[in-house]
Amino acid sequence: MTEGLAASTSEVEPVSSPPAGLVLAGDIAHPARLTVRDLHAWPQREARVSFECATSGVQCHHFQGPLLHDVLCAAEPDFDPARRKDRLRFLIAVTGADGHHALLSWGEIDPDFGRAPVLLATAMDGVALDRHGPQLVLPQDRCGARHISAITAIRVEAHVRSGA
Repeated sequence: MTEGLAASTSEVEPVSSPPAGLVLAGDIAHPARLTVRDLHAWPQREARVSFECATSGVQCHHFQGPLLHDVLCAAEPDFDPARRKDRLRFLIAVTGADGHHALLSWGEIDPDFGRAPVLLATAMDGVALDRHGPQLVLPQDRCGARHISAITAIRVEAHVRSGA
């Protein structure tokens, strides 16, 4: 047996097809289905992140991927362009393949407000996430609860309708 190969087939990870991609929907002009490969079209950022995981303790990872803000802006959320504050009524719901959910406000990621460098990671610790799907990474969070693996959906919704 060649050195470095698994000793038995029970140790070999089964080959699976790549995820279908995440569904980007909601109050946006351009709904889409995006794969990790699609996310490479945006400028890639890097972040070294440490966070506490309730089940695994402190985790330290190096992530690469586009900013969530950049990807969502390309989908053209239904903002009133004449009113900067209009962006603050939008919420971002992220869902993972395991059913894990997280909610962010647009103000958190908007450069005019919170400016949080939230990533849609395409790689973790130098390993591409093509087979697993993108991961939501919040470098500013001390707790890892909002880090969502294998994202299946991102929904951008206006909490209150404009003019209401």
